[in-house]
This record gives sequence, structure tokens and C-alpha cells, in this order.
Amino acid sequence: MKNMKLFSKESIIFYSVLGAVTAFIIAPLIRYILDFSPILEIIITTSIVIPMYVYAKKFLKKFIDS
Repeated sequence: MKNMKLFSKESIIFYSVLGAVTAFIIAPLIRYILDFSPILEIIITTSIVIPMYVYAKKFLKKFIDS
């Protein structure tokens, strides 16, 4: 199996497609099944998703700076 480099053309395309599938198929399906109120979705986003983004950014910065 071939290893993909993080910023190679193939890696960027793969993760772009994966993100699009998640954003346009999986996330709406989960929202439909759970049927949360908009206020609860905002609370979940601010308390879970945004901190995950911050930690992932710090983690990747170590690899980018190397």
C-alpha cells in the first residue's frame, strides 16, 4: 500500500472528497435522525466542534513547522 503525504495532490483531493461526503450526506442524515433544535446545535458546535478544530490546528502546526 502506498503512503500518502499530508500535502500531496492526492491527499488534498482525497480529504476534500471525504469532507464533501461528510458535509452533504452524513451530517444532514444525522441532523434529520436526531432532530435537534437550532439552539442545541449551536451549543454542541461551540462546545465540541470548535475546540476540536483548535486542538487539531495546534497538532498539525507541529508537523507544518518541522
